[in-house]
This record gives sequence, structure tokens and C-alpha cells, in this order.
Amino acid sequence: MLRLLVAIVPLLMAGVALAQDSYTVEGVAAIRDNETAKFSRGSVREFRGKLMFDVVIRYTDPEDIPVQGFASRTVTYSVRCESNELSIAVIDLRDKRGRSMKIITVPPGAEEYFTPDSGSREDDWLYRACG
Repeated sequence: MLRLLVAIVPLLMAGVALAQDSYTVEGVAAIRDNETAKFSRGSVREFRGKLMFDVVIRYTDPEDIPVQGFASRTVTYSVRCESNELSIAVIDLRDKRGRSMKIITVPPGAEEYFTPDSGSREDDWLYRACG
């Protein structure tokens, strides 16, 4: 019995650590292996003095969509073109019919800007948004 507990406890702890990461803004916005992300060129806009754009993330195979889960999400990024930085501003979680089910917002002033890796998809999105 003790051996079973010794084997299971580390697995449970690893699962808790992974689950906690998915509850961060970055974790929710992360694009997984079975998903695709599409930059929405028509979404580039200025809002309250900030340049913003949307990326729509969907499952590659519709069969992967969880029965009671979200089918897609739209991540709105805030952009600082002069310093080549991005920040997640809003994440809109949608059901299979495209209805908004939950919206996660980052309050003004709490955003964390980052510089995307050169050649990454985020770097490409930044280039497209800033022109």
C-alpha cells in the first residue's frame, strides 16, 4: 500500500501543478498541440490609446472539443509597437455555437508585456499589427 502511495502522490502533485498553470491568463491563452491559431487582420484597432488585435484559437479536429468545454477562444492582445511588446488583454471563451460563455479580462495597469521570440507566431502577429 505504501508503494502505491509513493507512486501516486508525485503524479497527483504534477497534475496539480499543470492544472494551476492552466488557470493563469498565459495558461488559458496558450496554444496547444491539437489547436490552431489564426490572426484576425480585420481586428487590428486602436482602443483607448492602445493598439490591439485578436487571435482566434480553435481545435484542429472538432472531435477533440470537450462535451461540456469551450470550443474556441479569442485572445485580444495589446501591442507596444515602439518596443515590440505584446500583452494579453482579454480572453473570450466560446461554445460550439460561437456564443461567448466566459470572458477573462486583465485590468488596466495589471498587464504584463513580453517581447516575443524572433520568428515565432507571436512575432509575426506583432509585425502584422504594427505594419
